[in-house]
Amino acid sequence: MWSLERILVDGLLISLALGGLIIGSLMYNPRLWLQDYPESIRQHVSPQTRTEKQLQRLLLIPFLLLMLGGPYLSARGALGESGSFLMAYGHVFAILNIFNLFDALVIDLLVLTAFKPAFMRLPGTQMADYGALYDWGLQLGNYLKGIIFCTVASLPIALAVVFTM
Repeated sequence: MWSLERILVDGLLISLALGGLIIGSLMYNPRLWLQDYPESIRQHVSPQTRTEKQLQRLLLIPFLLLMLGGPYLSARGALGESGSFLMAYGHVFAILNIFNLFDALVIDLLVLTAFKPAFMRLPGTQMADYGALYDWGLQLGNYLKGIIFCTVASLPIALAVVFTM
């Protein structure tokens, strides 16, 4: 059974967990997200160190578990033993898009663009122009890319849900 309430609750819980992981890791070391900064800012910093690359790979484990495993478990629990591929796909797609919207509105626009916290500034970039990072057009573009990601990523997750029923 497709449950809008379940999708909203699970989508919000996954979004909060992923948001906490992202913000927490940015506070710890924003260089772990170096690849997500605009080129105009990255050109002012040295490449990631070996330790940073290792920490980034380590961060990827809980990130992927939440991003892929969360929607899988939600759809699996919501659909039980009787659900079609389309129901599973819709459930997973909706949850991933809730995070995409959360990322765009809360993390990118509210925290990053409106509050401009100092912890998101990369060390050594005091003179860099951060205008590109605070550009709402960039954030909108990232949101639209996120919709494409959700469309594609929902397919294998939904297939996994259906094949494990």
